[in-house]
Amino acid sequence: MYSPMSDKKILILHDTFLYKGWGERLILMMWKALKSDIASGFFSQWSFDLRKEWFQWKMIPVSSEVFTKWLRHIKLKMSFLFSTKFISQYDSVIFSWDSISAVRNCSKKTKKIYYCHTPPRYIYDLHSLYLQKVPFYLRPLFKWACFVFKFLYERDISKMDLILTNSINTQKRIKKYLWYDSQVLYPPVDTNRFIHKWNQGYFLSFARLADAKRVDKIVEAFTRLPDEKLIVIYGKNDPQREKIFSLADSYSNIELITLENNDLLYDYIWNARATIYIPIDEDFWMSPVESMSAWKPVLWVNEWWLKETIIHEKTWVLIEQWADVEDIISWVKYLSPEVCASMKDNCISRSQEFWLEAFQDKLYKYV
Repeated sequence: MYSPMSDKKILILHDTFLYKGWGERLILMMWKALKSDIASGFFSQWSFDLRKEWFQWKMIPVSSEVFTKWLRHIKLKMSFLFSTKFISQYDSVIFSWDSISAVRNCSKKTKKIYYCHTPPRYIYDLHSLYLQKVPFYLRPLFKWACFVFKFLYERDISKMDLILTNSINTQKRIKKYLWYDSQVLYPPVDTNRFIHKWNQGYFLSFARLADAKRVDKIVEAFTRLPDEKLIVIYGKNDPQREKIFSLADSYSNIELITLENNDLLYDYIWNARATIYIPIDEDFWMSPVESMSAWKPVLWVNEWWLKETIIHEKTWVLIEQWADVEDIISWVKYLSPEVCASMKDNCISRSQEFWLEAFQDKLYKYV
């Protein structure tokens, strides 16, 4: 099929394929729409294997994999600065996550597009929270590093021709901290992957196992719901994996699994009754849209951007920001198979705004 981009040389530059997260899945959607090359700091064996996703274009590693957090961050900064001369050959480059330092290597004719998932939160809105986690004697060094990274980030973003972002919430954050206008391009869902059927089975969590995702609270709630089944999908690099395994140990109604490829995720969504996701101040997440596309409601937390995509008690139910375990238990009990089935039509209607076809049309226009 002819693509409007077929006569242009396009590169998507993503910082790291470290997890099987929504950011990585968004990059796969962009590639399928644009038929572009992909470059990344590194392609971890624990993230998506692009060959299994039928990727046929050029896959370019910029650096080698380093797992020490701060060392990895600094090494990637240096790699994007000095090892990305090759991007000058492209007509358009889309920068994703923390890869924008490579913008200095674009040619004058290259169209430079930044897909801003969020301004770096350790520098801007959550700086104080990150600072509290740093040992007291290292705080001056952390503040200095943030000052340097803030200078570099604002210098690099000023060179962009266009800024895209994932939600109105993040759009406001960009305007507040950086004073730049941006265009909202919601992450899409490929509805062709879904088999629409109803199942009275389990609840599904497929958030990364990290503190901010609060999967530990979901697991704790289901330790007190022995008649309800929970499946938790995790990645092998997830930082909170051992804690979640410990919490779920000996509870037969809680199953933790990891997936070998992206297609298997859709199997688990198809067969779920509902999905659960309760992060802290999330920028955007594809799971509610994917759930609605599969006619499944979501148990979500009542914060920020979520109100852009949901209708309370029609496409999903919202618990309060603090995500109390008692609230989770109460809403899980409410989400009977009959209640979930009654939300089907609203889920379908709402999810249409995020279909892959609409995303492709907008992406073609911007690129």
